[in-house]
Amino acid sequence: MNLQPLRPAPFGNFTVKVINLLGKKYLLVPDQAKMRRVLLKDIVRLEGVRNYTLIHLTNGEVMISSRTLKVYDYVLEGADFLRIHKAHLINMKCLHRYEAEGMFAVMQNKDKISISRRKRKDFQDRIAIK
Repeated sequence: MNLQPLRPAPFGNFTVKVINLLGKKYLLVPDQAKMRRVLLKDIVRLEGVRNYTLIHLTNGEVMISSRTLKVYDYVLEGADFLRIHKAHLINMKCLHRYEAEGMFAVMQNKDKISISRRKRKDFQDRIAIK
């Protein structure tokens, strides 16, 4: 079993990290008194709500984390996640379609997320739309 942190958060002792385990990437999420291991491919999006983050999974479950979205944005840098709004970080592999009219990203679970004007170019570059 190879537990190597890829990029731990530098924001103090947050214990949020991405690990490789048997060739699969997991996000370790603190959950009350224990750490919960979630496959990166099972995360549809992360939503920042004040000082908490809601982690939306492909099975419809929503986890609540007491870490900010900034921590997850930093830890997931280099993975297939993109910040498209100040409150939303999406898994690009779970993107279903892009609605240019109104600037929305529609995810596989049918969540419709607004793309901010400031993040629009980054999003379009990432999906190769000019």
